[in-house]
Amino acid sequence: MPPRIKITKDSILDAAFMVTREKGIQHVNARELARQLNCSTQPIFRAYESMEDLKLNLYQKVEAYYNQFMFQGLEHPIPFLGMGLAYIRFARLERNFFILLFMAEQFKIKSFSEMLEGEDNQQVIGIIQGMTGLSEEFAKVLFVDIWLMIHGIASMAATNSCDLDEAEIETILKDTFAGLLHRLKERDN
Repeated sequence: MPPRIKITKDSILDAAFMVTREKGIQHVNARELARQLNCSTQPIFRAYESMEDLKLNLYQKVEAYYNQFMFQGLEHPIPFLGMGLAYIRFARLERNFFILLFMAEQFKIKSFSEMLEGEDNQQVIGIIQGMTGLSEEFAKVLFVDIWLMIHGIASMAATNSCDLDEAEIETILKDTFAGLLHRLKERDN
């Protein structure tokens, strides 16, 4: 009977997840994972054809974790605001995951229209339309403008460039949202 495999694909992926969380994606390599798993690099390359395959699975695992995190934002009395606050909180609490998902060169979006066409973002645009009464066109404008500001604050939080507390951030987001909504409602009529 062949020996039982002790190092599974899932355990390798879990180790890569933890290395990314603690040190960043740049530290995910066969040697570091072997060190974490207390094994040679051989089980890693038995489970994955290449490190790129592993990193693709890792990206998907981190993205699923991020999506769970973001769903908490929907519990806020104003779901769109809650999602923005959750995004910024994710950048603060899961800095290396945020950098992987939203600041890494290999995973960047090509255009805003590509971003707007994503299924999740289409749902958010629908929420904005329902909340505000804006047409789809202007709901998309509001989404992009607010997202750019939220992403800026989150990027600053992830890189330790700002230290605003959640109450300050919520005030900034509410004021910006109200100002943009007023401007867009005037244009939408």
